[in-house]
Amino acid sequence: MLVEVMKMGKVERATVTSLDVAETFGKAHDKVMRDIRELGCSDEFNAANFGGISYTDSMNRKQKAYAMTRDGFTLLVMGYTG
Repeated sequence: MLVEVMKMGKVERATVTSLDVAETFGKAHDKVMRDIRELGCSDEFNAANFGGISYTDSMNRKQKAYAMTRDGFTLLVMGYTG
């Protein structure tokens, strides 16, 4: 999994993308995106730990994804690992 430093809010933090999570846990990316949207966290937590990004797919189309902090990642994957 690729960890990158990205500005989340006003602070630079280590992040991973929803694409990395999907690949690492063998999930479809659209399902990971859905799981992030349905976490039920406060708006404040979401703003601090999940950021919308975009990427270009293999067909040269712009697609949406999320970058997430360690806290966001931990909350998300707890549901995958039990």
